[in-house]
Amino acid sequence: MNNSRPIRVLHLIEGLGGGGSERWLWEIVRLSTPENVENRVVTIFPDTGDYVYADRLRARGIYQQRRDPRALSLLSRNIQALLVTERLTPVRKSLALLWRLGCNGLATWELLKALLRFRPDVVHTHTYYGPFFAGLLAKVVFGKPLVHSVAALFSQMKDAHYGMMPTLYARLHHWVDRFFTGASCDELLSLGVPASKILHIRCGVDLQDISAVQNERRYHYAEIRRSLGLPEDAYIALSVGRLHPSKGHLFALRSLPSLLGQFPNLHWVVLGEGAQRTELEAQARELGVAEHVHLIGFQAEPLPYYAAANIYLRTPVFEAENLSSYQAIAMGLPVVGFDTGSETELITKIGNGILVKNQDSAALAHAIASILILHDGGRAVGELGAEYSRQHFDIRQVTSPFFSVYSALGERGKRIRAG
Repeated sequence: MNNSRPIRVLHLIEGLGGGGSERWLWEIVRLSTPENVENRVVTIFPDTGDYVYADRLRARGIYQQRRDPRALSLLSRNIQALLVTERLTPVRKSLALLWRLGCNGLATWELLKALLRFRPDVVHTHTYYGPFFAGLLAKVVFGKPLVHSVAALFSQMKDAHYGMMPTLYARLHHWVDRFFTGASCDELLSLGVPASKILHIRCGVDLQDISAVQNERRYHYAEIRRSLGLPEDAYIALSVGRLHPSKGHLFALRSLPSLLGQFPNLHWVVLGEGAQRTELEAQARELGVAEHVHLIGFQAEPLPYYAAANIYLRTPVFEAENLSSYQAIAMGLPVVGFDTGSETELITKIGNGILVKNQDSAALAHAIASILILHDGGRAVGELGAEYSRQHFDIRQVTSPFFSVYSALGERGKRIRAG
């Protein structure tokens, strides 16, 4: 890499909440070496109380957009909720469209300021429409090399009301220098994206953090149960993911009644927040299992809950492995998951759990019981995953391709400008 200065990377993302894309951005920034890579972050939507990673990035001087007043933050959250609401009235649709256009306009101003003041060598777009179009603007008008992280499977995009993204990839991929994907390379190839532009990125975890928490496993095992008011001998089945139908929490909930007959001390603990909370709470009451359901919201430090759990429920109905399930694997938890047909599936490869028919609560319950009745509670099964993660999941190795691409594109741009 040129020693004159580090490669400057401008990241464009919808927001800084607690999702997988946001966490990937944070990991890239956190693991960047200042002498090699200098980062800057611009968001499309206003900074609200849901911006999990905003303060961490501000502390590094990488994210500088101001917080919105409380009233505007509340308005922002309510209008963003309209963007994914089914059967909107024309008035609400118009309001949501105006809000999105207004946010994109303000973000364009922030983008222009960053392009002129920060003078990035590479633009990296994350998530969906707003960042992608802003990145294309930087590419077409300013000639900046553009890389894009594909946020999800195409089926997930459609479910999240971003169904036009694959069409945009098909029509505009010639403007993108590289695509990063942890989902499906085959989906991009099917759109005509050249294989030379696609870089598959495995998920990863910080094995140093995992090891530190594992060393205190007995403490976390007891402390989490104490904090939840559970007996010391309680079984904990853990799920991690926003409270949304695509995460399959309802199917996990419906597996509980049959399981509690066999394991009366079983408790389902869910880390995540979302619009489905009310439905899940009502269903838990209807099924008579409310005392065994703990929806404790988003947790900035989730690893102690993995350390306290006995089994991990991987119930998304579209994807297979994701960042949360990788943490479960690395922590050595046995995993029960739905067979989604995804190419990222690892359970059958590692042998660290059981795969069952998608959206089948009865099959899920049977698989959970078959692990919990093992003489060691499934610890040997889970250890297969922990060993695999030690060989393949190191976040520092997983993120290195990002920095290699930044370097190659940034240096190419420098040579072009030097003439």
